[in-house]
Amino acid sequence: MEKGELPLEALRREIEEELEVKISIGERLASIEYDYPEFHLSMECFWAEIISGDLILKEHEAAKWLSKEELDDVAWLPADLEVVEKLKMSLRFREQA
Repeated sequence: MEKGELPLEALRREIEEELEVKISIGERLASIEYDYPEFHLSMECFWAEIISGDLILKEHEAAKWLSKEELDDVAWLPADLEVVEKLKMSLRFREQA
């Protein structure tokens, strides 16, 4: 986050800078704390929707859209595993509602 920037403002800015899309941010999906050998990760995850633009990878090597059935087909990083599990639970809950 930049000085004086709120977390959701930082999220919008980072997504726009790194992927060249504008998003609307929904509810919080997960808060993750994970200790990698080299650093501590603190990550806030939100539901978001692209409202304009096409994804352009500026800082990332690859991107892939996945269906809910394909979520377990990826070799996720350790900190991401908890997010993926919460995502799957949330998707099941939304389907039942």
